[in-house]
Amino acid sequence: MPHSSAPRQISDRDVAEFSSADLQREGTRSRDSLAMDAVVHAFGPVYVIDASGGPTEIERRPLVPGMPTFDVVFVERGTFAYLENGAWIESDAPLLIAPSGLPLRVRFLTPWKFLVVRIDREVLLPFLSNLPEVAAVYGELTLPERAMRSYLTELAAAPPQVSPGDAATVSRVAIEMAGALLRHRFPMLSGQPARGVSDVWRNAIGVIARECKRPGFNTAELAETIGCSVRQLQLAFARHETSVAAELRRERGRVARSLLQNPEHDALSSGEVAERSGFGSASTMYRALLELYGVTRQELRRRGAAA
Repeated sequence: MPHSSAPRQISDRDVAEFSSADLQREGTRSRDSLAMDAVVHAFGPVYVIDASGGPTEIERRPLVPGMPTFDVVFVERGTFAYLENGAWIESDAPLLIAPSGLPLRVRFLTPWKFLVVRIDREVLLPFLSNLPEVAAVYGELTLPERAMRSYLTELAAAPPQVSPGDAATVSRVAIEMAGALLRHRFPMLSGQPARGVSDVWRNAIGVIARECKRPGFNTAELAETIGCSVRQLQLAFARHETSVAAELRRERGRVARSLLQNPEHDALSSGEVAERSGFGSASTMYRALLELYGVTRQELRRRGAAA
């Protein structure tokens, strides 16, 4: 039976290929030739989408805004930038979470490949009663998220017209994985703040990966975001022989190293790299890079050019 929230009325347990022309009819516009395509597998309330393309800029104006589905996107390869509050935010983060049907402008800066699972919102509500309404990106994958990516890779290679029993089984597992992912990434929306030290640690590391590029992000804001006291947060980090400041510096250093090693960013000044990676100044960034990696900015630039 066709599903109204699926593009081009894909039937359950079917596989459909989408060309650039198909995607344009679905509401995707490009400033140049739209070099992208996708293959969609339908498993009941779950759609697995394998999409890829080349460098371009697109504007997504969905034909059905506020679609009753939710997307979890694994970035297999590629660097992209998305427009948020009037500013372009660049990312090569491996995970993007967003409601389906959001108007969106994206610049694909390199050849790219995305693996997407699109799920009916109503089947996710038992896991998270308040689903997020904005897009969020994450710089690192947890072990369960890596397992979910591998699972979706298998589903993306499934033959058409799998049996109803198999479709029900694989969709149930995908929903459980997505629900666990959302609970972990958005504990503040669950109505059940994390209380255990291990939960506080896991949630805090996920939020740091998402928010580290904001120079003003600090311990108090992190504690408020994950729903615990500053004391609980400090205790959780002390158990791992580290601190919030140290983990923020480590994550910001990783972002700065990535920018400096990418030849596409050679035109950025030191101050611009520091700002994009969340450091308050270029000198603070230099000290962190030297401490974390034992290299200077110039050495990172040379390594990126050699690669």
